[in-house]
Amino acid sequence: MGWRVVYVVLVAVPLLCALVGPVVATYAPEGTQAPFGPSAWSPFGTDRLGRDVLAAALTGGHTLVLTTAVTVLCSYALGFTIGMAAASTRWSWLEDLIMRPIDVLLCLPSLLIIMVAALRSQGSAVAIAVAVGFALLAPITRFVRMAARDVVSGPVMDALRMQGASRWYRYGRYAAREIARPVAADLGVRIAAAIYFLTSANFLGIGFDTTSPDWAVSVAANKDGLAAVPWSVFLPGGLIVMLVVGINLLWDDLLADPRRLAVRDAIRHG
Repeated sequence: MGWRVVYVVLVAVPLLCALVGPVVATYAPEGTQAPFGPSAWSPFGTDRLGRDVLAAALTGGHTLVLTTAVTVLCSYALGFTIGMAAASTRWSWLEDLIMRPIDVLLCLPSLLIIMVAALRSQGSAVAIAVAVGFALLAPITRFVRMAARDVVSGPVMDALRMQGASRWYRYGRYAAREIARPVAADLGVRIAAAIYFLTSANFLGIGFDTTSPDWAVSVAANKDGLAAVPWSVFLPGGLIVMLVVGINLLWDDLLADPRRLAVRDAIRHG
């Protein structure tokens, strides 16, 4: 439980900065100050545009968090539906018809998909989010198909099917219970992957413009002032790292096997 508190803090700090930060940032003084110099509002200094580093960090994560959430949920909803359809069908030709386009999509480099979408749309945030969703779709679909295939084709399912149509609710309930843990674990992986793709696009300059306070953009744009005002890079970069590491650690702790946790606690207190 002690470590879980640490994991929650790691996730909560960047989330609070992203969701509540824009409100707090309104108290920062308007206008700009000397670039890469001291700030009158916080001890973190100013960035290359003369904005307060803390104020920029408080406003720079909102779009990243919301875009990640919407993109992952939409991708997982579609990928889960396609994967379950492929796993449930008894016709091999239909499964091939469903999965072969997914296999082709899986062969395409994810960053290439995002770069093409960004260049064709002149850096549209919506187009980049859609491209990230497509990059996540193929691995999600294949994972769900793999996780559900043994469940829907197992002896328990065969027994439930033979009980008739009135028992289909039991069929769905059993399938959901069996695949809930692996799907939940994979969801955490996809959240981290979406953050990686979105921040990579912004860091490479194919997402938001260089004046955006976005965390990844700030890291890329302020690197020339790292020696003068290191917080201009460390603060937004640290928030990204905290979010990704915290999600992975917290997700792993929440979904850990209770028996493994019991053994770990026994060793720790023994």
